[in-house]
Amino acid sequence: MKGCEGMVIYQLGWHWKHKADLCIERPNGHFGTQLILVQSKGRLLMGENEFHVEKNTVFIVQSCVPHCIYGDGEEYCDDWIRFSIEKEDVDFIDSLGLRFNVPVKLGDDSISELVHACDEIFHSEIPKKNDTLDHLLRAILLHTSRYCCPEPNEKHNYYDIELEKIRRDIYGSPAREWNVIDMAEKLNISPSHFQRLYKSRYGISCMKDVWTSRMEYAKQLLLNTDLSAKEISYMCGYQNYEHFSRSFVKYACVSPVRYRSKFKE
Repeated sequence: MKGCEGMVIYQLGWHWKHKADLCIERPNGHFGTQLILVQSKGRLLMGENEFHVEKNTVFIVQSCVPHCIYGDGEEYCDDWIRFSIEKEDVDFIDSLGLRFNVPVKLGDDSISELVHACDEIFHSEIPKKNDTLDHLLRAILLHTSRYCCPEPNEKHNYYDIELEKIRRDIYGSPAREWNVIDMAEKLNISPSHFQRLYKSRYGISCMKDVWTSRMEYAKQLLLNTDLSAKEISYMCGYQNYEHFSRSFVKYACVSPVRYRSKFKE
């Protein structure tokens, strides 16, 4: 079967260390998106903005954005990935609510561990390694998005707050029988108005987001439990296993059983 199209990693590094007087200046930035996970103190310039950051701070730098990296009184260390965002990835990226070119403080070491896994696979000769790297990169971005909270002074209206609640519920209860009418009623607006608000805020339709939440939950269950694929289909809101299997193939490019055999240790 032909490998699925997706984000492509150009280069990456894990725990790259530099002297305290590190000075990297990129007045024209880099072509392609870059994730920089600072593993020490550091001073970074993004365009005209300067940031002094602590360990476990991540930046997602957009293509060709000027930036500089400096040591900040101690040995500098970071993890980094340069990758492409293709047209078919745009909905996924938009749905995450990522904050670009600003520091995002992380709460654990999960992203560094995932970058380490990418580094090992990137330099291996395993079959279809680009597909594996695509999945790992999506996991990295999805995990990063959990820490991309808006600034305290950012204005929100009633709909923004209620939409956030609904989206959290979608990802927290993917098996629920979600539909546009019920979601719109929570905001006391028409279904068409609700769909426009949701798509405008998250860059993805509400029902496609429901589908994404189910597929991501299915992947977690396939890799972290011994439940059968049929049992998992019910837990993801599908009453018909064949329908679930077709949906999963569309999302992951392989069947649920094949996905488990390929990626579960």
